[in-house]
Amino acid sequence: MDQKRALVNNLQAIETIEKNLDGTDDWHVPPQLKENPYFVEVTTSLPDALRELDHRMRGGKDYHLISKKGKRPFGGRVIQTGDVGIWNRNGRPVINLEAGNYWNFSVRHSFEGKYSITSPIDSLGLTTVLVGQSEAAVVMDPANRIFVIRNSGFAAYGSQGRFKVIDIVDTLNLGDEHAHYEKLANGKNGPVLGWKRDVSITVGGSKITVATFFLVPANNVLILQRSNSLLFLKAGQHVITNPNTSFRGFYSLGERQVTFKTQPAYTIEGVPVILNVNLRYRVTDPILLTANYNDAFAALANPAQTAVNSVVSRLSYQQFMRAQKIGGDVPDIHVQPWLDSFKANCLEDLSHQAVSYGITVESFDVLDRELEGNLGKDIEKQSEQVLRNQIQATQIALTNQIATETQRGKLEIAKVEAEQKKTVADADYYTAAKLSDSKAYQVVKNAQAAAEASQLETDQSVKNIIALADAKRREIEVVGSAYGKVPDGHAQRMQLSSFEVEKRKALPGNTVYFAGDRSETNQNLVASGFEQATGWALASKNVKPNGVNGI
Repeated sequence: MDQKRALVNNLQAIETIEKNLDGTDDWHVPPQLKENPYFVEVTTSLPDALRELDHRMRGGKDYHLISKKGKRPFGGRVIQTGDVGIWNRNGRPVINLEAGNYWNFSVRHSFEGKYSITSPIDSLGLTTVLVGQSEAAVVMDPANRIFVIRNSGFAAYGSQGRFKVIDIVDTLNLGDEHAHYEKLANGKNGPVLGWKRDVSITVGGSKITVATFFLVPANNVLILQRSNSLLFLKAGQHVITNPNTSFRGFYSLGERQVTFKTQPAYTIEGVPVILNVNLRYRVTDPILLTANYNDAFAALANPAQTAVNSVVSRLSYQQFMRAQKIGGDVPDIHVQPWLDSFKANCLEDLSHQAVSYGITVESFDVLDRELEGNLGKDIEKQSEQVLRNQIQATQIALTNQIATETQRGKLEIAKVEAEQKKTVADADYYTAAKLSDSKAYQVVKNAQAAAEASQLETDQSVKNIIALADAKRREIEVVGSAYGKVPDGHAQRMQLSSFEVEKRKALPGNTVYFAGDRSETNQNLVASGFEQATGWALASKNVKPNGVNGI
C-alpha cells in the first residue's frame, strides 16, 4: 500500500511538472507567431483564412493575394471545386478560390499550378496546411523556429522568409518500424513498451531532428532527460520540440516476468551449480530506475546473482541432491531443505537491493538446477548412475511384485474356477437326485394308481356278477312263480304256443307259413298264449341289471 501511495503521489507531482515543461506536448501555435500579420489560423475553413490573409495583405499595402481575374464560360485554366489555382505574378502568388474557367490576358502572369485545398501548399511563399484530430503538422517559421499543431491549420505568406511544413504525422499510428520492445533475457523482443518517431530536416547534408513524437500504451511511462533532470510522461501521445530534451526510455508499470539461468554458484565443497530461475517484479519508481540503469532486468541481474551466490555458498552438495524433485524436498532431520532456504534468504536479499532501484521483487523461484564443470559433471554422472540403479532396483522390485501379484491372481482365479465347478457339480447332483426321486415317486404313484384301478375294477366286476346273479335268481323266481300260478290247461297251451313260435323262428325269413285248418288250432288257446308271452316280455323289460324289479 505504501508503494502504491508513493507511486500515486509521484504521478500527481509529475502531472504538475508536465504542464510547465517548455517544448513538451505543445500542440498550439506559439504566441509570437500569432502577432505576425501574414499568419492566419484556420477557425472556420481554409478559404476563409485565405480571404482573411488577402485582406491583411491589402491593408498592409503589400499587393493582394486573391486574383481579380473573372470567370469565363469556357477555355482558359479550369479550377475545380476543392482546388486552389495559383498564378505567378512577378515572383509572388495570386490565387483563384472559386471554381471556373480563367483566361490570362496579362503578360506578367504565368500559371503556377492548381493544388488540393486539403493538401499542404508551399508555393511562391504561400503556405497552407490542414490537419485532423489524430494528425500533427511539424512546421518551421521564417525564423527557423519549430512548432507543432493538430486538429487545426493555417494560411501564411512569408514576405521575408517563408513557412515550411516539414512533415504531417499520424499520432495514433507511428508505425511498427518505430516501436520499442522490451528486451528479454534470451535477447528476443518482448511486449511493446511504446513508439518513438523522429522528424528531421537536412541541413548541409546532415539530418537534424526537430521534433520527436511518442505514443505510450496504457500502464506504461516515458522518461525524458533535460540537462541533469529526468522527466516523467504518462501514457498517451507526446511530442517534444526542445533540443535540450532527450529520450531515455519506456517502462511498464505492470508486473513483469523473466526466466533466466544464473551464473555458476559454488557450494561448500566447491561444486558449481547453475540455477534456472523465474523472476517476477514490478517497476514502482521509473525515475529512480532510469537514474541507474536503462533496463529493469539489467538492474536486477547482478543483485540476483549476488543473492544466489550468497545462499548457495552456505549450502552443501548433499543438500541440493537431497531433493528428489524440484517441487519439494525429502524431509531430513536437522537439515533445512535448500528450496526453503533459497526462498527465505535469496528473495530477501534481492528484494532489499531492488528497492534502491525503484523495483519491487514479488517472487524469485527455482525452476531447475544443473551442475557445471568437470567436477560437477562427474558428480552428476555418479548421481545419475545412483539414480539409475535406484530406478532399476525399483523396476525389478516392481516386476517381482507384479509377477507375485499375477501368480496370486492366477491362484485366486483357480480357486474361483474350482468353486464354480464344485457349485455346478453340486447343482447337477441335486438336480439328478431330485429327478430320480421324482421318477421313483412317479413309479410308486403309477403302481398305486394301477393297483387302486385294478381293485376298483375287480370290486365293480364282483358287484356286477353278484347283481347279475341276483337278477337272474329273481328272474327265475318270477318266472317260476308265474308258471306256478298258471292253470294246467292253460300252461299246456302256452307251452304248445311256445313250441309253435320256436318252430316258426327256425324257418327261413322268406317262408310263407300256412297254419292250415282252424280245427287244427284252438283259437282261444293261441290268443291266450300270445297274451301270456306279452306279459313275460313286459316283465323282462322291467327287470334292472342290478336285479331290482322296476314294477
